[in-house]
Amino acid sequence: METAKEVMKHLETTFGKQDCLARQRISSVLFASKMADGTTLDHMMKLNKHFQDFEGFGILFDLNFKIETIFASLSDAYGSFTMNYHMNKVVVKNVFELTNMLVEAKSTLKKSKVVALVIEKSS
Repeated sequence: METAKEVMKHLETTFGKQDCLARQRISSVLFASKMADGTTLDHMMKLNKHFQDFEGFGILFDLNFKIETIFASLSDAYGSFTMNYHMNKVVVKNVFELTNMLVEAKSTLKKSKVVALVIEKSS
């Protein structure tokens, strides 16, 4: 490399590839995220960190995309919450508002455990 232009082009090529790999790692972790039982707040903080990491690369996601990604990562216990959210056409301003709703929903989920009674029928 003889000129500054060649050096800059080489650096741009090298670091551009690293950005691509970093975005790929972040997206792999983001889309593979699944909530462990009882970790609502921690899970939401991790997802929000991934969204912020993307924003560091200049990639901005629509709020609806973030919400659907979050819903896809929730445990099955939040199925009724997700259904009610969509049926009632709830509008949130940001991910933090949704986080508060999920934390509150978690406390009501604990209170309203469904008990199923299964009995064997004798003939």
